[in-house]
Amino acid sequence: MEKNNLKISPAPYIKKGLEINKIMIDFIIALIPAIFAGIYFYKIDAVKIIVATILTSLIAEGIWNKYVKKTRFITDLSPIVLGILVALVMPTHVPLWIPIIGSVFASIVVKQFFGGLAQNFMNPAAATKAFLIASWAGVMAKPASDATTSASATEVVVPLMDKIIGQATGNIGEVSILALCIGGLYLALRGRISLRGPIAFIVSSMIMYSVLDKDLLLPGAFFLAAIFMTTDYGTTPMTKFGQYIFGAIAGICASVIAVKGFNPEGPYYAIIIMNLCTPLIDYLTTKKYKVKKEA
Repeated sequence: MEKNNLKISPAPYIKKGLEINKIMIDFIIALIPAIFAGIYFYKIDAVKIIVATILTSLIAEGIWNKYVKKTRFITDLSPIVLGILVALVMPTHVPLWIPIIGSVFASIVVKQFFGGLAQNFMNPAAATKAFLIASWAGVMAKPASDATTSASATEVVVPLMDKIIGQATGNIGEVSILALCIGGLYLALRGRISLRGPIAFIVSSMIMYSVLDKDLLLPGAFFLAAIFMTTDYGTTPMTKFGQYIFGAIAGICASVIAVKGFNPEGPYYAIIIMNLCTPLIDYLTTKKYKVKKEA
């Protein structure tokens, strides 16, 4: 009798006919508006960081594949997407070695140590941001001169359209809400992501901001986290109802951390917290079937 060896991998799964590289290409296309917006406002500083993180991510994954004796140096395009996301959560005032270390940490520690693409239990970009702040808080903090300038600039009323289209505040990928939304809409139309998580995240954040007497227009960090982190295949719930729960609670946590904790990186910390709750959310929202045992 012929024996067939079946290889079964853990979830998440993709539909037959879809290739990882095709999905990654769509994510790269979706990130292009945010990349261009960041370069427009931060010029060469943004270019340096984006190029550095992408190259570092590719090299780090290639060396890892060589170490674990994989047949190919680069197995898919996911290192490029990861490199871009790590760059987008970076401020431009940091020295270049910070995003390089961050890219290595995201590629090897957060991603590869736990099995590779879609097997990590935390979003690599969000975890990297938290790691860099915890390790080099002084370097990641805004310089004193810039902080004084930004504090005095709070008295200036910024037009609503400028806030949406773009302004040079925050990290590279947070400057333009419009650019992020264009990328999210593209992914939704292509069927790569569901908008359940992002919508729940944004709506709950706006409600919480209103409760805390803050402006309803959220900072760009909320939209970056909502569109590209609440939809991460491996670290967010697979059930439809679970995605709503994940997004809603993450949005509330992000608002509380950002407002009450005076921490603009609140959305990334909220994503990490909820990543740890993903297995529980999936368990509670998965339909249970009773099976009758035959005699």
